Amino acid sequence: MSLPDTPAPPRFLLTNHERAIFIGTEGGVCLLHPQRFNALDPLKSPFPGVITNAVLAGNNLVSTWVEREISLARLAVLDLSQPIQNGVELPDLRMAMERGQIDHHHVAGSVWSHVLDAEPLALCVHDNDIIFCTHHRGIYRITLDSDEVWRQKPISWNSLEDLPDGDVIVSMKSMGDSIWVFSLGGGWAELDSSNGLEIHRGVLDFKSSVNQIWRGGESWLFGLSHSRVAWWQPESGDILIENVQGPIQDAMWDGRCWLITGWREDLKWGPASASSESPNIISTPRKEIGHRLIDRGDEGYWVLDNRGQWSPFSANSD
Repeated sequence: MSLPDTPAPPRFLLTNHERAIFIGTEGGVCLLHPQRFNALDPLKSPFPGVITNAVLAGNNLVSTWVEREISLARLAVLDLSQPIQNGVELPDLRMAMERGQIDHHHVAGSVWSHVLDAEPLALCVHDNDIIFCTHHRGIYRITLDSDEVWRQKPISWNSLEDLPDGDVIVSMKSMGDSIWVFSLGGGWAELDSSNGLEIHRGVLDFKSSVNQIWRGGESWLFGLSHSRVAWWQPESGDILIENVQGPIQDAMWDGRCWLITGWREDLKWGPASASSESPNIISTPRKEIGHRLIDRGDEGYWVLDNRGQWSPFSANSD
């Protein structure tokens, strides 16, 4: 069964057992039907600027908004059982800044909305709490009610000191009792989720910047700069790196191999075969840039592209 176009070009498509929420490139937000993916409401813009991070925590959307033109940021929680609202517009924010009242404006319809004094870099949910980090300020764990659980200083790696922005955090992931933190230069750290203290750390020598990270099985997949992708298995320390056509946008572990979509191609990347030392990577062209990959069960895997149109995942092993 085909799927309808999204209301605008996509930035995020978040799903869980209860909800599907769409976020467009211009900051518009709306609910989608969780199976049919048709829009349930018109797009609304709760706050100006770009939504830079977004995760679902049960029935709540946790997001960060950044408006670089006037250098402001917000972290807010929206209760998705309530209607999404339009908020203040950018000209009104400019006027409020001139009057020294910029902190009076918050994300419309939010359960709470906080002013951030530094750019938010990464965000994840752990046991229904929010873990986030800001540039050169630190890493924080707060509850959905906005009560602080812990905070830790920024993480740095000695071997990345000479690499510009090498220790800037690009992603955080909740795994078991740990929070995994990854930096632009390949730094990684495993933190105890109960207090934020460091358990392990290291640096992966990709010789490329890290753009995105996905977890699957016992391994990690990295989207890298210079049209490269890396597969890291922490237990063995093995790292496999392959060249691709361009930046990858989404990936999913299907229990046997990585399914990847990105720059005008779909990829299937499995372990090396018995007859070859090279990993088994299959590329199939697609007309547009794959943006989001979902598992539709009996319908198979489908890809949402950068135009907001759906098509079946095209890579196969035949």
